[in-house]
Amino acid sequence: MRFITQYQGLPKQIYVLFMARTINSLGYFIFPFLTLFLSARIGLPESTIGGFLFVASVAYVPGSMIGGKLADHFSRKYTYVTATLIANIIFLSCGFLGNSMLIPYLLIPAFFFNSIALTASSAMLMDITDPTNRQESYSLIYLGMNIGIAIGPLVAGILFEKYTSWIFWGDAISGFVAVSLVVAMIKDTMPTHEDYKKIAESGRKGEMAADGSIINILFQKHILLIFVCLCAVLSFVYSQTGFVLPLQLSEYFGIGDGARYYGFLMSVNGIVVVLSTPIIVIITKAFNPMFNLSMASICYMIGFGMYAISNSISTFLIFAVIWTVGEVIAATNISVYIANRTPISHRARLQAIYEIIQGTGRAIGPMMIGYFLIGHSLEQSWLLSGALCLFAACAFIVLYVFESGLNKDRGCHEPADSQTL
Repeated sequence: MRFITQYQGLPKQIYVLFMARTINSLGYFIFPFLTLFLSARIGLPESTIGGFLFVASVAYVPGSMIGGKLADHFSRKYTYVTATLIANIIFLSCGFLGNSMLIPYLLIPAFFFNSIALTASSAMLMDITDPTNRQESYSLIYLGMNIGIAIGPLVAGILFEKYTSWIFWGDAISGFVAVSLVVAMIKDTMPTHEDYKKIAESGRKGEMAADGSIINILFQKHILLIFVCLCAVLSFVYSQTGFVLPLQLSEYFGIGDGARYYGFLMSVNGIVVVLSTPIIVIITKAFNPMFNLSMASICYMIGFGMYAISNSISTFLIFAVIWTVGEVIAATNISVYIANRTPISHRARLQAIYEIIQGTGRAIGPMMIGYFLIGHSLEQSWLLSGALCLFAACAFIVLYVFESGLNKDRGCHEPADSQTL
């Protein structure tokens, strides 16, 4: 029962966001099948697809910066709502264009507005929660997203072959329903002077309001900056689930079966997330987030690295379960670690910086591997990914030791989420 009761008593807005995220993720059709759409429908080569995914991901940079500024100075809620509506209108329009080359160019501004919405919604989550309930709250939202992902890609895999337009329409419709819930049931969460005062009185030093630009804040929190950069390495590797993995499945099993198998693997990924997240949250709360991220990196190293020798759908499935466990560990620790060290005055902007750095890893992943594939095999790209994960695992441990020593020298304690090993 503890797996269920840990989610009781959370702020009411969290349950609304859980429902919205679940519904939105049920229509998570476009991005998982974007590589297959660009290759099988439009006929672009691998290197060009990698370049397009890079440009689309780069759109997250100005989007995150603008979203952070708007959400910190104007409104969390209305920044999120406006950006989400625009993105979904674009997705809806793409469904009417068939296999037009115009679609890739329209998706770039859609990703731009999605990044604005993501930054604003992340700041809303920080506002609603505190260190006593953040891990449970963030994991519940993550759980809702993956309940949808467990179903969405499976449906998309079936639609892709004969009803490709519904890949875009389904994503847009689910997005409109989700944003309607937020409009109707959540008030704006912009922090007030009273919230600033509560943070100061609670002794949450990492979240106390700060003066100066976001750049100054970042250099004052250099350990957090390094932490985020290491997370970008994991994002680089994880991005290959949307690039190398579908290409490999199509090469091994053909385009039709490859698309269905890919949808199946993504659905398995969502199912494993749903089943394992409550258990992993309870287990990992006893450990330092840096240690947890090191374990996540090892799961990535095994799960992705072993695709270099996979030749059957059963082995692809087994290793998908392993890297999914790593994904859950990472997702339920990264956001909490960052939230507990972000000044209340800079929440959206610091979240934007995190999204930019992590997005850089996600953006250059397909592009760099696309160029790597010109002279190397798909299997060799997985070996490279495994080596990067091993580096990240070691680096997180080194950073944990350094942070612990720094806190000891200063005679201070770690935040509530950072317990000793």
